[in-house]
Amino acid sequence: MPQTLSFEQAAALPLTAITAWEALFDRLKVPPRSSAPAKSLLIIGGAGGVGSIAIQLAVKVAGLKVIATASRPESAQWVRELGAQHVINHFGDLPAQLKEQGFDSVDYVLILNDTDRHFPAAAAAVAPQGMICTIVENAAPLDVSLLKAKSAGFIWEFMFTRSMFQTADMQEQGKLLDQVAQLIDQKTLVTTVSQVLSPINAANLRQAHATLETGRVIGKIVLKDF
Repeated sequence: MPQTLSFEQAAALPLTAITAWEALFDRLKVPPRSSAPAKSLLIIGGAGGVGSIAIQLAVKVAGLKVIATASRPESAQWVRELGAQHVINHFGDLPAQLKEQGFDSVDYVLILNDTDRHFPAAAAAVAPQGMICTIVENAAPLDVSLLKAKSAGFIWEFMFTRSMFQTADMQEQGKLLDQVAQLIDQKTLVTTVSQVLSPINAANLRQAHATLETGRVIGKIVLKDF
């Protein structure tokens, strides 16, 4: 646990931090920060829990140019404060908006919302030999043939894969959480908690779920104290 955070601030981090870290560094194979020109990353659903930590890791650890999607003024402000250099609206034409921001394509796409709806746009936006990663289940088959001409890749991220299948590298999740804790205490990263409800009771659980079901949550909701 980061020494500089309260329990509720720390509680917002592990699940989303593991997911974001694995998506960026294990699935998309984002390289460490280098002197080479920064590569670009489109994060679809940037203001949510995973997006809020993925933006920070991509900008502050990997040195990527990040374009995050947000649909409201408050969520756009949130992702900018976390480090996103560009913001576009996921309800609009993503490739067209990227071009307006100066990007003909992006090296990486991270889908954190509605894979079925966003996959065609991600396939259109990703650069030749680029990579797309999603954490959201699809409801219908995805047309991966859209990636063939570009020799682009598509991969899933699921933070429970290592534990479900007892993989040989399960300990890597503990190591990455230690690194996240260090980055928090060094003030490189910040917690993504946006709302704390107390105490933990049926009324507050209902309120938290109702808020989540709106699909408009910024950051993470945490419940504390019985």
